[in-house]
Amino acid sequence: MAEQVNQRIEDMINELEQMRRTNLFEDEEIKEISRKRKEFEYRIQRRIKEKDDFVQYIAFELTLLEDISLRRKQAKMMEKKKDIEYAITKRLNKVFKQFIYRYQNDVAIYFEYIKFCQSVGFDYAVSAILGQMLQVHGDKPKMWQMASKWESKEQNNLENARAFLLKGIHRHPESDILYLDLFDIELMIAFKAETEEEKEKYIKRADVVWRNGMKNIPEEAFLFKLCDLALNYGIDDTITNSIKKEIWDRRTEKSVWSYIAMKELEGYHWLEIEEYVDAELRYPKEINNYIAVYEEALRQFPDEKLCTKYIYGTISMRDGLCTELQKINIVKRAWYYGHDNGLLSKEMYTFGVKMLKMENEISKDEYTEILDEAMVKNSKYRLLWEEKILLNKSDENKVLSILKDASKQLKSEDLIELWNFLFDNVESSVLLKNCYDKFQACDHAAVMSLKPKLLQKIYEQNGLKAARNAYEDFIRTPPTQAEIHKIMIEIEMHQEKPLHKYIRKCYEALVHHHGRDNIEVWIDYINFEQQNGAAQAVPAIHRRAIGMLDKNLVDGFIKAQALAKLK
Repeated sequence: MAEQVNQRIEDMINELEQMRRTNLFEDEEIKEISRKRKEFEYRIQRRIKEKDDFVQYIAFELTLLEDISLRRKQAKMMEKKKDIEYAITKRLNKVFKQFIYRYQNDVAIYFEYIKFCQSVGFDYAVSAILGQMLQVHGDKPKMWQMASKWESKEQNNLENARAFLLKGIHRHPESDILYLDLFDIELMIAFKAETEEEKEKYIKRADVVWRNGMKNIPEEAFLFKLCDLALNYGIDDTITNSIKKEIWDRRTEKSVWSYIAMKELEGYHWLEIEEYVDAELRYPKEINNYIAVYEEALRQFPDEKLCTKYIYGTISMRDGLCTELQKINIVKRAWYYGHDNGLLSKEMYTFGVKMLKMENEISKDEYTEILDEAMVKNSKYRLLWEEKILLNKSDENKVLSILKDASKQLKSEDLIELWNFLFDNVESSVLLKNCYDKFQACDHAAVMSLKPKLLQKIYEQNGLKAARNAYEDFIRTPPTQAEIHKIMIEIEMHQEKPLHKYIRKCYEALVHHHGRDNIEVWIDYINFEQQNGAAQAVPAIHRRAIGMLDKNLVDGFIKAQALAKLK
C-alpha cells in the first residue's frame, strides 16, 4: 500500500511544481496540499475503507479547483492549466471510479460523478456512467427513468433518452412511469419534427407506445395521465381522440366521470356528454358540461365521495371562468343536488350550513326543512342538533324537545358537547331554569359531568341565591366533582362582602366528598382559614385530614404542610 501511495504522490510532483512556478500558491501552502493528499491517499488505500474518506478527498480537490480558478482570475494568469487543473480533474476521475467500484449500491454517487464530469467538460463519459449504473441498478424502474431524464434534460438528447426508456420497458413491462416518459418523449420528438412526414412517423410511434402501455397497465389512472400528456401537446387529434374514446368506453368506472368533468372545466370536450347538458343553464359552456357530467354520474353512481368531488370541483373553479355570483350559485346548486339526493357527507353538511348562514337568504322554515331532511340520514351528527338549537333558542319548549330527541341519538361525548353548546348559547333565564329542571331529571351519567358549568351559568344568569340552591341540589346527587365545590367557593369569595359561613360550608362539603383521596382540598381549606377565617381552627382541620386521608397520602400531606410553613 505504501508503494502505491508513494507512486501517486510522485505523480503529483510536476503539478505542485507548476503551482510554485506560476506563484498560484506559496511554499507553505503547497506543503499543506501535499500533506493532505498523502493523508487522503493512505485513507482510501487502506484495507478497511470508509465512505467519508472518499467524500472528504473529493471535496478537498473540488475546493482546490475552485481556489485555483479564483486565484487565476485575480492574477489574470492562464498558463499551465493542463499541468495543474487537468491533472487534478484526471485524479478526481480516478478517485470517483474507485468510489463507485467500492460502493456500487449507492445511487447518489453515480449522479455526483455525473455532475463532476459535466462541470469539467467530460460530457462524453456521462452515458458510460449511466450504463454502468444500470448494470447494477437496472432492477429499479426509477433508475431507467433517471438515466432518461439526464439525457433529455441535461444533454438534450431525446434519442438517447428514448433508448434508455425502451430498454427499461423491456426489463419492466409493467412500469407506468417508463411508459409515460416514453410517450412524452415520442410526442416531444413529433412536436419538434420539421416535416409532416417525420411528424407522422413519430406520431405512429407514440400511438404504439400508449396502446402497448394499456395492454400491460390497464388502470384508469394510467390512462388519464396518458390523456393529459396528449392534450398538453395537442399536436394530433387522432391519438387524443383515440385515448378520449378509450376513457369514455370505461364509463362504468366512477373515476372516469370525475376525470371527464374536470377536463371539461379545462376546455377539453367529450362530444358524448352533450346529451346530458341542460339547455336551460345559462353558465359558460365549460361549466354547463361539468354540471352535466357530474349530475349524470351521480344518477348512475349515487355516492357520497363522488358528490363531494362535485362540490369541491365547483369551489376550485379557476378565476375568470365565470363571475363570483355565478360561482356562488353553482356551488349552491351542487350542494343542494347532494342534499336533495341524500349524498352529502358530514363534512359537506358542515360546509353547507356555513354557506347558507353566510348567504343569509334562506327562511327559517326552509332552513328547518333542510336540517330535518339531513337528520333522516345523519341523526348522530352533532352539528345538525346544534343548528336546530340555535334556530329555536327563543322557544324553550322546542329546545327541551330537541335535547330529549338528541339524547336518544347521540353518543355520550357528543351529548356532553351538545349540553355545553346549549349552556354557551343560553340567553334567557327562563330557558336556563327549564334546562336546569331538565338536567335534574336527566339520568345520563355523562351529562351529569356538566354540573360545574351549569352552576356557573346559573350564577351568571340568575344570581347568587339561585346558584346556592342549585349547588345544594347538585351535591346531594352523585357524581359530585371537586370542581363544582371550587366554583361555588369562587362565587362566594367574589361577592362584595363574602360570608365565611357559606364558604366554610362549601369546604366542608368538598372534604366530605373528596377528602379521602385528595391532599389539595385539605391544603386549600387550611389556607382559607389561615388567610380569611379562623386560624385557631387550623389544627383541628389538620387532625381531621390525617384521620380521613388514605394512609398512603398522609406523609405527602404532612410534607406539604411543612413546606408551606417554611415559605
